[in-house]
Amino acid sequence: MRITYTSYKIIFLIVVGLVFAAFVYLYANDENEDQAQIRSHLGTDVDISSDRDTFEYFLSTLGEQDLVQVNDAYSHFSETMSFGERQKALFDKYQAYRQSLSLIAAPTSLSGIEYLLHVHYQSLSIQSLHFSEEEQKRLFYEQNLTSEMAIKRLELELMGLDEESYQAQWQSELDQLPPDMKESYQNAALISNLNTLSQQDGEMNIDKIRALVGDDAAQRLHELDVQETAFHQTFQRYLTERGDILDQEFGSDAERDSALTALINTHFSPEDQRRVKALQTLDSEENNASNSI
Repeated sequence: MRITYTSYKIIFLIVVGLVFAAFVYLYANDENEDQAQIRSHLGTDVDISSDRDTFEYFLSTLGEQDLVQVNDAYSHFSETMSFGERQKALFDKYQAYRQSLSLIAAPTSLSGIEYLLHVHYQSLSIQSLHFSEEEQKRLFYEQNLTSEMAIKRLELELMGLDEESYQAQWQSELDQLPPDMKESYQNAALISNLNTLSQQDGEMNIDKIRALVGDDAAQRLHELDVQETAFHQTFQRYLTERGDILDQEFGSDAERDSALTALINTHFSPEDQRRVKALQTLDSEENNASNSI
């Protein structure tokens, strides 16, 4: 039996996502702020990637403003859209759906795939109560498909297949997906495999990487790995030399700053210096945390 850590993460994210959506919907206070003053939306445009993304954009301000203000803000926005009145009706349905999610009871007697199946079918049932089949597909197609694929993957893992049979059956499931979704799953698998192989040594693993991405990409990955190793070695030397400078006595802070600037310019290009300063800050915070223990 092979229940992978990745599969548990998928289950956890789907379940937590549903619960969090319901919680955020119910959490609203009585702050009286104008929509233009909502801090979380400053400098952003309304997300119109899909109807659901637009709805979530406005509902994400709950807690900064109350539900009446959210609906007022959405009403003003929908007036600028074609079919705005129809969209407002769908937004009302979506809010009712979000509220119904909070009624899903967590089954304490279930675990693993049984728990995921329960939550998935409860979610589908609530969707059907609030939306037509067309609306349901329009709003939840990707979410429902992701949940179904997670369940199918767990079912395959519970079958105790050998690796070759498992991969063949999983590929058969992927082949039934729309091209864009299939590509997303395959890219995720490719990244996972590359991460695993990159943490291992040996000529055999290099050959596996070539098989995954081709000779040119494998060579580029090798070059990037060499560059990254060289960067971290240089960074460690830089930290040591920087520490020596900080320990030295200087006539003024300006002299010390000049020495530090010369040091970073000696070791790093202008392009790398922003990254160096970020890593340097992290290193200082870790040292401070260690010293405070």
